Amino acid sequence: MRLYAHKECWDFIEKHPEDFKSFGCGPGGIGDFFVPDTMYGLNVSDACRIHDWYYRFYPGKTEADRKMADSILKNNLLRIVRAKSKNRILRWLRERRCGTYYRFVRLAGGPAFYDERNLDDEFKELSLREI
Repeated sequence: MRLYAHKECWDFIEKHPEDFKSFGCGPGGIGDFFVPDTMYGLNVSDACRIHDWYYRFYPGKTEADRKMADSILKNNLLRIVRAKSKNRILRWLRERRCGTYYRFVRLAGGPAFYDERNLDDEFKELSLREI
């Protein structure tokens, strides 16, 4: 089974395999219960790890870059599901779950993506006084 990522991601995996293994599905904490590394018994963590690499290290800063990273996640999730699901019902359920993961990351992934790109000097405290 072949997964997709830019060359820089494959280079990172080769040079830092232990760091790559620390990535995964879900936002961490209790969120990992709702977004596990498995879909009905099938491990999909490699697709999530590639996605995490894009959110942490890909140099893009725009919403188009984020959408590209999220689309790569969905593409790789579907590649895993289609390569590893022999049972048609499980495959159908897993494909639906891929869509759920994609919609979730599109809806809630913005802060994680932009946290890695904003410089400290781009933030300032703002206190608004009552008028």
